Amino acid sequence: MSTESDQVTLETPHLQTSVLPYGHHITSLVVDDSTDVLAGFRDIDVYHHSVSNRAFLNSVVGRVANRLPSGETLLSTGARLHLPGAQGVCLHGGEAAFDTLPWAPVERSQSLLFPPDDPDHPVPPPPSDPNEPVAESSTLHRLYSPAGAEGFPCSLVVEALVVVLAPEKREGAHTAAEGKEGTSLGKLKVVLRAKIREDGDEDIPKGTPVNLTVHWGFRLDDGKDKDVLGHHLWLASDKLVALDDSGLSTGALDPIAQGSPLDFCSQGRQGPHRTIGDNYPEGGIDRNFLFSHPPTSLQPSPSTQPPSSSSQWSPRLPSEPQAILTSPSSHLSLRFTSNQSSVQVYTAPSLDGTGPARKVAHGGPERGEGEEGEGRARAAKDRAKTEGEGYGKDGLVFLEFQAPVGAVVHAAGAPKEEKEEGHEGGERNELARWMRERAEKVGADLGEGKGGRSWEADGLLRKGQTYENWVEVEVVRLE
Repeated sequence: MSTESDQVTLETPHLQTSVLPYGHHITSLVVDDSTDVLAGFRDIDVYHHSVSNRAFLNSVVGRVANRLPSGETLLSTGARLHLPGAQGVCLHGGEAAFDTLPWAPVERSQSLLFPPDDPDHPVPPPPSDPNEPVAESSTLHRLYSPAGAEGFPCSLVVEALVVVLAPEKREGAHTAAEGKEGTSLGKLKVVLRAKIREDGDEDIPKGTPVNLTVHWGFRLDDGKDKDVLGHHLWLASDKLVALDDSGLSTGALDPIAQGSPLDFCSQGRQGPHRTIGDNYPEGGIDRNFLFSHPPTSLQPSPSTQPPSSSSQWSPRLPSEPQAILTSPSSHLSLRFTSNQSSVQVYTAPSLDGTGPARKVAHGGPERGEGEEGEGRARAAKDRAKTEGEGYGKDGLVFLEFQAPVGAVVHAAGAPKEEKEEGHEGGERNELARWMRERAEKVGADLGEGKGGRSWEADGLLRKGQTYENWVEVEVVRLE
């Protein structure tokens, strides 16, 4: 059972974040020792108790985030999935998925997926002056997923790198967000990588689906407002993945009409942006937004001649944020940049306050006397059901950066599996075409061999390839 002491805390002058190895939960992101912009439970051990009714609160989910059809699915390489799940849906990787497992801390020098000479995520040199403020703080964790886990083929090694970066200028770099001047307080960077382990499994040549994400929920006002509907949101997206009645991808795309309830794009990056609650759809928001194709390939590597051992990892971050979340009451704005092609936006409309007690920083109750160990967690759960100590309706907004929901089924599915009634298949599949067009636009090497990134076009990781999900969150204080 996890305790406070199991967390790894990273700090720079303006930002502090904590990582719990169990499920790789990022439990906090505190700005200037005051506002915590990440949702979370008051009691650390409740993260274990939430597994039976999984909260998916800031954990890594996988092997495949979002929804896939449960049962058997045949992919074009011959790989077969045998996925668990009720009502025909396998959610977030199955029942004993990555958010329910312990991740092991790893020294950077012992990393299998982040070499010391990695040009994108270099190991910083020791400070010349030990009294200087910390410019960068990081931690690395690893997880092994055996072949057959939750019905997925091939054994995987997965590593998660979390880095907190100070702004380039010690006093805070000036920037603009939400149409106002602001000060950058630094960045949180999370990079997830995965690779097939070559352990003799006969399914290795067929590959395996991988689509990881951090399932994090945000609240930028310390819980002072009733909900997050007053937060402002902008997304670089004018299309959605079309869904059937079970929330599974159909392979079609839905355009977002200007001024419609899901239009978070037309007001432009500079804003002012609309509030989440403006023209809020009945039933809340739980949709997969596709990012607009960048006009050119994404920003070049900081190293003009990267080491050969890292050449397969060229950065794919746009030069401008793809999502901006702002709280007028706290004057904080988060600017998200990612190499992923979509974001799942979820406003938690089903929350009703009866979940485990939320963190004190968000208005949750102080811990009572005598609450220790399992008794403490049990007391917290019992009280939450009667006193409404959890997060309430629309109390959080989740922004989960990932490949499009169900992409592997449509882009790498065997033809006979793609032609089900109501689901587009073959050359008619809009989602498959969209993914390939995007991968080509960003300059991804779509080779299926070692070092290739064909998984960007079809969601299927192959032997010798390294999957990567890279998200950076810049924290800006508006004037």
